[in-house]
Amino acid sequence: MGRGGCEPFLQAYDIDVKKGMTVLDAILQIKDTQDGTLSFRCSCRSAICGSCAMNVNGFPKLACKTQLIPEYKKRKSIVIEPLSNYGVIKDLVVDFNSFWGKLNKIEPWLNQDAAHLNREGQGEGANKKVQKMNKGAVLKIDNSSKCISCGCCNAACNSLEIDKYFIGPAALAKAWRFVGDVRESQKTQRLMKLSGEHGMWDCVRCIHCTEYCPKGVAPLQAIERLRAEAIFEGVTDNDGARHVESMVDSVKRVGRLDEAAMTFKTLGFLRSLGMIPFGIKMEMHGKMPIPIIFPQIEKIEEVRKIYDETEKRKQVEVKTAR
Repeated sequence: MGRGGCEPFLQAYDIDVKKGMTVLDAILQIKDTQDGTLSFRCSCRSAICGSCAMNVNGFPKLACKTQLIPEYKKRKSIVIEPLSNYGVIKDLVVDFNSFWGKLNKIEPWLNQDAAHLNREGQGEGANKKVQKMNKGAVLKIDNSSKCISCGCCNAACNSLEIDKYFIGPAALAKAWRFVGDVRESQKTQRLMKLSGEHGMWDCVRCIHCTEYCPKGVAPLQAIERLRAEAIFEGVTDNDGARHVESMVDSVKRVGRLDEAAMTFKTLGFLRSLGMIPFGIKMEMHGKMPIPIIFPQIEKIEEVRKIYDETEKRKQVEVKTAR
């Protein structure tokens, strides 16, 4: 725990534990009886506000939701630290400015062409069709609506650990809440912004965001849906989308991944040449795929039938959307 600008350190406390006690209960007891200077955030104590998110034995969790005794049995101790991937202000209090800034970047509001329609269907835009939400449309974005902005997913994110500018799983899950909404009128524009540098294609799919989300938001699922929607909408002028398309083309062509060819299709010829030094290092470690023409797998026609059927379904979806 860092205090007063000094180097971070761990402080040990002994407490009397009772059955049913949470990590937050323990921290409150410490503050009340042993160390009144201990700083942390908490509010609802019901896993609703998200304020008490912190690292417990190395993993981001809500302190009010985490039972103390089961957690203690895992390591015979409880190590509580501030959330990872955030700047520390004091003790267990971290700086959330970057978190809120990234949420603002995805514009967390709905854009509607018929926004000026009143209840009677009069006024500006009254001649435009209002898209209604059925049960299926609501369920499509329901998980993303459960986010309590606790920041656990960002704390567990491997991409954020190496790139502080990455938009992060919390913002991307919130972005799907609006991109996936049938009433959103600027879907394509949103997807173009999200496909830029430090955007949704920089996710490495480590699944940690979904694993440690305390509310079942499943940010990775939202990211995958954003990517699929971007490709469906033709937002493919970026390395991530090109990589996906090259994978699809490779499997359709030969029934397997031709990784050497995929590099050229993803980065282009000139940029691929710039990767030669990296390729040599990979070859030295036995990680370089041999650039040969792979033979087609047996019964490649069965694979292509899947592609044909998928294309038919896509055409049906396009007609339905229109």
